Amino acid sequence: MVNTLDTVDKVEQTIKELGIRRVTESKNVVEYALDNGLKVLFLENHTSPVITLLVVYKVGSRNEAVGHTGSTHFLEHMLFKGTKKHNAEKGNGIDDLLTQIGAYWNATTWFDRTSYFEVVPSEYLELCVELEADRMRNLLLRQEDHDSEMSVVRNEMERGENYPEEAIEKELYAIAFREHPYHHPTIGWRSDVEGVEMDRLREFYNTYYWPNNATVILVGDFDPSKALGHMHKYFGKIPKSPHPIPQVYTTEPPQEGERRFEIHRAGDLPKVWMGYHVPEASHADNYPLAVIRHILGSTYERSSRLYRKLIDSSIAAEVFARHDDLKDPALFILGATLNPDVDIEKAETAIFEELERLAKEPVNDDELARARSANRKGTILSKADPSSLAFMLGEAESKADWHWLMDYDDKFDAVTKEDIMKAAAKYFIKSNRTVGHFYPKSADEMPEDFSSDGADEHDEEMPEPAAKAHGKAEEINVTEFLNSRPPVAKVKAAKSSTKTPTFESRVVKEVLPNGLTLLLLRNPGTESIGITSTTKAGKFFSYKEPGALPDFTADLMTKGSQNYGKIQIAEILENMGISGSLEFSVDNYRMSFGSHLVATDLPQFTDLLADVMRNPLFLEEELAKTKIEWRARLTEALSNTRLMAWNAVRRSLYSPDHPFYEQTYEEQLSEIDVITSTDLSRLHSRLFSPKGTILTLVGDMDVDKTIALMKDKFGDWQGNDPLSIEIPPVKMLTKAQRIDIQLKDKRSTDLIIAHTTDLQRNSKDFYAAKLANAALGQDTITSRLGQVVRDKAGLTYGVYSSFSDTAYGAAPWSVSLSVNPANLDRALALVSEVVQDYLKNGISKDELAKETGRALGTFKVGLSSSLGIARALTEFEFLGLGAQELDRITDHYLSLTKEKVDAAARNYFHPDKAVTVASGTF
Repeated sequence: MVNTLDTVDKVEQTIKELGIRRVTESKNVVEYALDNGLKVLFLENHTSPVITLLVVYKVGSRNEAVGHTGSTHFLEHMLFKGTKKHNAEKGNGIDDLLTQIGAYWNATTWFDRTSYFEVVPSEYLELCVELEADRMRNLLLRQEDHDSEMSVVRNEMERGENYPEEAIEKELYAIAFREHPYHHPTIGWRSDVEGVEMDRLREFYNTYYWPNNATVILVGDFDPSKALGHMHKYFGKIPKSPHPIPQVYTTEPPQEGERRFEIHRAGDLPKVWMGYHVPEASHADNYPLAVIRHILGSTYERSSRLYRKLIDSSIAAEVFARHDDLKDPALFILGATLNPDVDIEKAETAIFEELERLAKEPVNDDELARARSANRKGTILSKADPSSLAFMLGEAESKADWHWLMDYDDKFDAVTKEDIMKAAAKYFIKSNRTVGHFYPKSADEMPEDFSSDGADEHDEEMPEPAAKAHGKAEEINVTEFLNSRPPVAKVKAAKSSTKTPTFESRVVKEVLPNGLTLLLLRNPGTESIGITSTTKAGKFFSYKEPGALPDFTADLMTKGSQNYGKIQIAEILENMGISGSLEFSVDNYRMSFGSHLVATDLPQFTDLLADVMRNPLFLEEELAKTKIEWRARLTEALSNTRLMAWNAVRRSLYSPDHPFYEQTYEEQLSEIDVITSTDLSRLHSRLFSPKGTILTLVGDMDVDKTIALMKDKFGDWQGNDPLSIEIPPVKMLTKAQRIDIQLKDKRSTDLIIAHTTDLQRNSKDFYAAKLANAALGQDTITSRLGQVVRDKAGLTYGVYSSFSDTAYGAAPWSVSLSVNPANLDRALALVSEVVQDYLKNGISKDELAKETGRALGTFKVGLSSSLGIARALTEFEFLGLGAQELDRITDHYLSLTKEKVDAAARNYFHPDKAVTVASGTF
C-alpha cells in the first residue's frame, strides 16, 4: 500500500512539472492542491484491481431556503443528463459509458454535501476523471430534462412517504430546527420540488459547482503519478469560481422547552422517536456522544443498553440510537418500534431512563472497552474496502475536513467515563429534546374516499406544477424512441500490465473426513478475512411445516449455545467491531451467513461459530421473545406495499403444496404460537450437517494454519447426509391476471408483473437469459424499461426486471416499479409496449456489446473485497460449479450472440401469461 522510493520520485517529478502542490500526508492519505483551489486526496490500496473515485461538493440542503428546498438533490439528478461533450444524444453520456464497463456509480445528497462516485476496474480511471471534470462546469441543463426528471424526483419522495420512519424523521428535524436550514428535508418540500424552475437550478449550479468548492478523492489500485496527470489534464483547466462561495451564517438558537408532535396515518405499529440538539462534528463533545451511541446500541447490538432495556423486555421490536455529527449542530436521535399492544409512553419512559442513567452512573469498564475496540476494528475493516474508506473520507470533508477522520480513533479512545456523564447531563435534558409519536390509524378512522394525493387529483383543475409532477403527458412511440437511440460510443481502457492467476489455481479446497467443504484463498495485505458459510437447510426442506420455522431456527442459533450465552455472543462480536454480522439468513435452499473480521480475531470467531452452528440451545425464553419480534415484523408487512405485492404474486403463481407458495401474512401470524423449541431442535438436527455445509475464507491468513484451525473446531462434527433438491415443475398461467391490493395512506403504488420460468443455473442458455434481462431492465437508468418509463416518461424513480432464485428453476421472472397512483395505467401500458417491442425486435448490436461489458465489469468490481470473493466462491461451490466457474464467466459472456440472447428472451419472457399486482392507495 505504501509507495516505493521509485514511485515517490516519479510523483515528485510529476507535481513539479504540473505545478501541483503536495499539501500534507497522514496515515497514507496524501493531499494535493491544484491552482484553481481543487483539493485532491489519494490513498493507494493495491489489494484488488479496482478504484473508487469520489467527488464531494460542499453544498447540501443546508444551503437552501424556502422556495427552492430540494434543489441540491434535484440538481444531483440533473448532473446525469449530459454535457455538450457527453450526452445520450451522442451515445456517450455518462450512463452509456459507465454501463459498458460494469461500473458501480451513483450520487447522494445530504445536509452538508453532494457526492458523485464511480467504482470501476482500475484501467478506467482516466475515463471517470474526465467525466467528473466535464460535468463540473459543462452541464446542458435543458428544460425537457428538468420536466421529465421532476416527476422522477417526486416519485422518489412518494416512495419514502410510504414508510412511517421517513415521515417521522422529516417531522423531527422540521420541528427541532426552526431557523437553521437543517429544518428542511434533503429531498425538499413537495411544493418546492414541484415548482422549482430551471433557472433556479442553473443559478444553484453556477454558484456551487466549482473546483474551489470540491474535493476529489481517489482510493484503490492506481499509479499516483499517472493519476495526478489525469487530475491536472481534466480538472486543472477549470477556473475557480468568479465569486466567493456563499457561506451559511444562520444558527439555531437554544431550545427553551420540550417540543412534541404526533403523526396519525394508516400503518403497522406505534413508534416513538426523539431528537436532542448536539454540537457540530468538530466540537470536543462529539466524541463522548459517539461513545454513547455505541453503548446505547440498536436492534443488531444485543449487548447494548437499548436492546436489553426494550427488546429483551418485549417492549419494542426495533430500537436504535443515531448520532448525526454534521457540519453544524444537529441531532442525537433515538427511536423504537413497539410490539403490538404496548403503550407508547412505556417505551418513551424506558428510553428516558437509559439516558438519565448515563448522566448519573459511570459506564462500566467492559462497555467502554468494547466501544473502543469496536471503533478501532471498524477502521481496520474499512481499509480492506476501498469504497468504504473513500466514502468515510468524503463525509469527513463535508463536516470538517479529512484530518477529522485521521484523528477520530485517538479522540474516541481518549473519552473517559466522566466525559460521558458530562455529555449526557448536558444534552439529554427535557428542554433540549423534540419527541414524536407515530400512531397507526384504525380502519374506522380512515375516510372511505381517501386519495393518496389529496388536492392533487389528476383532473383538469390540477395546478400546473402538480400536473407536471405526474410525468410527461405526451404520447410515446416506444419502437420509434428505442430505434432513435444513437450508437453507444465504445470505451477504451488503459492497458493493464497485471495478469491475475486463475481462481482455480489459487483456491485451496479441502473436504474434511466428515464431509465439510473448506474453500480458502489467501489475499495478503488486507489485515482482514471474509468468511462465509452456507448449509443446505433452506425453506424448501420444511415447506410443509409452519412457514417461520427455518427463520426461527436461524434467529435462535445466535441467542444461546452450549458454551456461549446470547449476551456473551453479542459482546464478543461487538469487541471485534462486527456486531450483528454473525446472523444466519434463510433462502429457498440455504441457511447462510457472511462476516468480515480482523484477521487476528479468526481463532476466537471460529470457536464461537462452531459452537453456534453445532450446539444451539433453542431456549424457550428466547423463542418466546422471538415470537413477539416476529409478530411485529409480520404486522409491519401488512402495510408494506412492496411486501404485500410480492406475497400476492407468490400466492397466485404457486399452489399451496408448492415450496414457493407463501401464506398470507395473517395466516403466518396465526401459526407462530404452534412452533416449539423442540421443532427447532428437530429441524436443526435433521438439516445442519457437515456434509451439507461449505465454509469459505478469503483474506490475510496462513492457509495451512487456517485449515488446521477448522479441523480442530469442526473435524468431529457429525450429521445426516444432505437431502436432495427436486423442485416440482410449475405451469404458467394460461392468460394474464390482475390483482389490486388496497392499502390506506400510501403515496406511491408498487407494481409487480411476474410469471414463473424454468430457467436454472445449469441451463445451457443461462447466460443468454441473464444478458437478455440486463438489456431489458437490470438497472433503471440505461436499460430499456428505465430509458422509456423513467427517463423519457418520468413516471417512476425505479423500474427493474429480474429473475428470482434460478438455482433449481420454477422461480419467477418479474418487472417491478413504483408510481404515483395517477400514473398506474399509463406505466403498465408503457412497460407492456417496451417488453413487446423487445420480444419482436430483439437485442441490438449496441446493447449486446454494452451488456456484455457491463456483466464482465460488474463481476470484477464485485470481487474487490475478500467478503465478495468468499460469497462468490461459496455460491458456485453450492451449485456444483466450483471455483473454475469464476474463470469461465468471461468466455461465457463473450460467446453470446444476438440469436442466442433473442431466443432466451422469447423463451423466458411471457407478459401475456403474467400476473400483475398493484399495491397501494388508488
